[in-house]
Amino acid sequence: MGRQSKHSQNLRRSAGGYKSKGYHVEADIPGYRRPPLLKVDGKSVRPDIIAYKGKRTRKIVEIETPESFDKDKEQRRLLRKYARSHAYTTFRTTTTD
Repeated sequence: MGRQSKHSQNLRRSAGGYKSKGYHVEADIPGYRRPPLLKVDGKSVRPDIIAYKGKRTRKIVEIETPESFDKDKEQRRLLRKYARSHAYTTFRTTTTD
């Protein structure tokens, strides 16, 4: 299985996990509404997943492959900064094998 397929598979699994816990999920894969671009430091970044629960809780998730981990370091920094500057928002990175 290719890395993109592994990424998509893990993205779908993670999105489904949040959905099963009662979150409204936006994910950058077919079958889900696409997450919005988030503005940080004058740049726009789109996370793999944003999961909402109620009016306050928001989880931002980025799925990385071994190949993308170093390359996407700046994107993760921006998403982490976005989460820290918004109440009730957390950021996490999940890596694939």
